[in-house]
Amino acid sequence: MSNSRRPPVKFSEPIFDRTLSTPVYQTSAQQSRTTTQDQIKNVPSGSSATKSKCSASRCIGLELLILLLLLVLAALIIPIVVVVLDNRSSCSTTYSQTFTSGVTTTTQCTAWVAFTNSLTCSSYSLMRIYGSNDPVGITVDSSSVVTAFAQSLRYNFTFGISYNGITWRVGPCGNGGEISATGSLCACGSGYTMRPCYTSPNWGGINSATCGAATQTMSLHFE
Repeated sequence: MSNSRRPPVKFSEPIFDRTLSTPVYQTSAQQSRTTTQDQIKNVPSGSSATKSKCSASRCIGLELLILLLLLVLAALIIPIVVVVLDNRSSCSTTYSQTFTSGVTTTTQCTAWVAFTNSLTCSSYSLMRIYGSNDPVGITVDSSSVVTAFAQSLRYNFTFGISYNGITWRVGPCGNGGEISATGSLCACGSGYTMRPCYTSPNWGGINSATCGAATQTMSLHFE
């Protein structure tokens, strides 16, 4: 007979079975199998993990879709805003000259003709007539009215309208156009009138007499 001995079997602490009155012992191998089975039970099911991944994918996809929509919206809005701002900037123009009492205008008339010829935009949104006697002046912000003023001055034809209690007249006077807030053309009075190309010192006036007025600066702005 061989004298080799088998290694002793190690027993764990006794486990008491409720159905038996005697303790039950488990070997190390049995303990290992039990532990592995317990670990398998604690692993989350494949369906739960898959559902979690699917939910994350949906969220990412939704965020990307929202981002894409915002980019498309920005691509549509930004060019429109740029065009509007560029158009407003290019249409902004101002006539401003100093007129001397009793002196017939020459340089001022040349500048006036160049100014009226430059009113080429298809529409304007604001006009302001002002001067050294009234730096604030009178403002008209109706696009249709302002555009009509600009076209009348450019093509030197007659136009009249009452707006915000003021009777405006635009039309020919002397060698060029006139714009007046006094209700009449080529007439002396008091108020706001510009006729820089008139053939006498009666070139108008801002918040003053419109014939034989004192030295002053007169300005007209469109945008």
